[in-house]
Amino acid sequence: MNKKNWIVVALVVSLFGNAMFFMEYKRVSRNEELRHELLNAYIQRDLAQLEEAIQYQQDHKWENETLVTQKLDDAIDSIILHSGMESNKEKENILLKLHDYINEFKTGDGTFDVSLNDKQRADYIHLAQKLRSNGWNYGVGYDTSWDAFAAKVTKLVGES
Repeated sequence: MNKKNWIVVALVVSLFGNAMFFMEYKRVSRNEELRHELLNAYIQRDLAQLEEAIQYQQDHKWENETLVTQKLDDAIDSIILHSGMESNKEKENILLKLHDYINEFKTGDGTFDVSLNDKQRADYIHLAQKLRSNGWNYGVGYDTSWDAFAAKVTKLVGES
């Protein structure tokens, strides 16, 4: 083979190598997007369930207050899971802000028998109103993209 043929072979191999690299990059990028969408959906579902539980307890004279604290714990767990899997510091910071905000509502010592006082009930009612006004309630579709999720978190935490 002459020099010209070797150059053609090198270019073809390089072209295929770059195409394979690009396809792998797109696959990894898409997997990362799907991971974010799934984790965002878990958090949004848990926050919607929390809002629904608070509303239900409010409508039923707080007959099962423990349900609200359990739903709060579920939301906190989802946020911790997502932040623990996050490699982007900016995204992790947004998740930690959400965690810190939601964690302020935690009451009791982790037991299953919780009795809320009037101030704690009022705080939960206020939280439910904020969740609802930010679109985290049942019957509302969710945009699970990171940008939409981060905007909702920033608005929720910023309203404090």
